[in-house]
Amino acid sequence: MSQSFEKLNLSTLPVMLLLVFLFFWLKAVRWRLLLAPLREFRTREVVPPLLIGFMGNNILPAHLGELIRVFVLSHKFALSKTAVLSSVILERVLDMLVILVFVGVGLLVVEDLPPWVETGALTMAVMALIFSILLVTYVFRAQMFIQAYRKIFRFLPPKPSHKLDEIMESATQGLASIKSGRTAFWLILNSFLQWTLMGGMVYISLTSLGLWLHPMASIITTGVSALGAAIPSTPGYFGVIQLSFWVTLQIFGVDQADAFASSIYYQMSQYIPVTLVGLYYLNRMGLGLKQIQETATEEREEG
Repeated sequence: MSQSFEKLNLSTLPVMLLLVFLFFWLKAVRWRLLLAPLREFRTREVVPPLLIGFMGNNILPAHLGELIRVFVLSHKFALSKTAVLSSVILERVLDMLVILVFVGVGLLVVEDLPPWVETGALTMAVMALIFSILLVTYVFRAQMFIQAYRKIFRFLPPKPSHKLDEIMESATQGLASIKSGRTAFWLILNSFLQWTLMGGMVYISLTSLGLWLHPMASIITTGVSALGAAIPSTPGYFGVIQLSFWVTLQIFGVDQADAFASSIYYQMSQYIPVTLVGLYYLNRMGLGLKQIQETATEEREEG
């Protein structure tokens, strides 16, 4: 294992950090576009909540960072938390669709992929397709959904029924960005660029160990890692990323030690700067780790 780390060429680190910066800049631009129906933001205004949220994902389990950034943005700009959360859910849908394209291309190009990759990709593809259809239908036929749920849940008392009405109306606001064909195009393009950058980071992490593999190895590894990270797991996705690299790269003849070393380099080049910058913004906004952890836990329990 130590021999693999000794081979690591850290001269590629500046390029890795540049790709991390571009990735999160694109992510901030996309979130600004998604939030446009709620409020016209400048990109720099959404960066602090975004990075605080990803810092939260790095130090807390089960994607609690997503709830943290919803809380921070909605609290700072007095927005509906449900509407902001809807924009984050739409982000995840866009990411999942792009990731499935990445894995799908791999399934077409590379033979002898593990059965679990094929089964997992197919399952996620079906789920993503169904969810996307429901999402688009809800955006364009919101009243139809609201009337249907009122009939189904007409047994509810007035107070919770009214609360559900508010949630569904707010969710419509948060999803309204995809009504514009032009905006939807830029959102999809942005998402593809983001994950192409991630694929580039995987490629660099491999070449830094002298592993010059087919570019498709990086694409598939990116997709499998992202699918694994989509499942609520450990803080920072430690273990999930390592397992994803190992099971995918062994197809291309990479031994476990080199796969582990490249996964650590790939992961830590994101984990350290994102966590530090997130903590900086957290301190700048006068918030504490304990406060946001309690907030995220409360938001999850209410949800």
